[in-house]
Order: sequence, then structure tokens, then C-alpha cells
Amino acid sequence: MSLELTPFPPAQRPLLEGWLDTTHVKRWWKPHWTAPVLDAFDAGTALPDGLRAWRIDLDGRPIGYLQDYDVMRDGDAWLKIDRVGPGTRGIDILIGETDAVNRKHGRAAIRAITARLFAESGCDRVVADPHPDHWGAIIAFQKAGFRDKGRAIFPSGQVMVMAAAKAVWKP
Repeated sequence: MSLELTPFPPAQRPLLEGWLDTTHVKRWWKPHWTAPVLDAFDAGTALPDGLRAWRIDLDGRPIGYLQDYDVMRDGDAWLKIDRVGPGTRGIDILIGETDAVNRKHGRAAIRAITARLFAESGCDRVVADPHPDHWGAIIAFQKAGFRDKGRAIFPSGQVMVMAAAKAVWKP
């Protein structure tokens, strides 16, 4: 099987909206995470600086969505986390297709985006903030090489801070 990340096409906004409306996504996904992306798609404008949207394709079939962002532009919550600062990228991921859930595709996509980010100049840490009860996501991040940095309270609620450092991450 071949998993690829491609820039999310604005014309496929309905696909993303459909995924956001599925029960398994709505349970964990915060609407404000994708609001800037959907707003930019609607307006026909570029995404906000520091934010990139990706479509996760499995053998050419879209199965999910991933975004990476500059945590320095994401508000103060991340800045309270140890070793998070310039050079840190955050990621959010969802597997939208029900038949693709719990098949290790999330882990593969996390590894793919992390490798891509670490290959870019200036990125030395990648972080994520799944809900602390979302064990599927936490395990996917752990299996992808992220370490559990403990719970934190963000404006959106409790999160489990997951981090990968370029210096010790194994591709």
C-alpha cells in the first residue's frame, strides 16, 4: 500500500466537510482547528501564514486530512510547554474514511509528515495535542515515534501533549 500526502485541494472542501461530520471524527475533532482552512477555501484565498493543509491518500484514494502549523502563531497555550518555541511545528490529523480507521494509516501519515517537516530547514520539534481519552490517536503518535509529555489544559480543554524531537527521532 502506498500512502501519500498531497496539498488539500480547495475544490474538495465537501470531502473534508463530510469527514468532519462523521461520528468517529466529531467525537474528537475541534471545529476551530479547520475553521481557518474552510474559511480560506470559501474565500478563494491562501491559507493563513504558517498553516498547511494535506490530503492523506492511500493508493490514490483520499482517506483523511492532516494539517501542520507554526505553533508560535497558534496562541499562548503551546508556549507554556517545555522546549516548544521557534522551530516547532504542530500537527492535527483525522482519518475520515470509516473503513480506513484502526488500520495504522494514521501512524503512517504522522510518520510521513514528521519526516517531511524535519527535512525542512528550521524544524527541530513536532508536537500534537490529542484529547487525553483518545487512545487511538495517542497510540498512533507513540508508534510513530512521539513521546508523551503529559497532560495540559489548552483553551479547547484537556490535551495530551505528544512531541517528537528531530535530534532523537528515528525515521
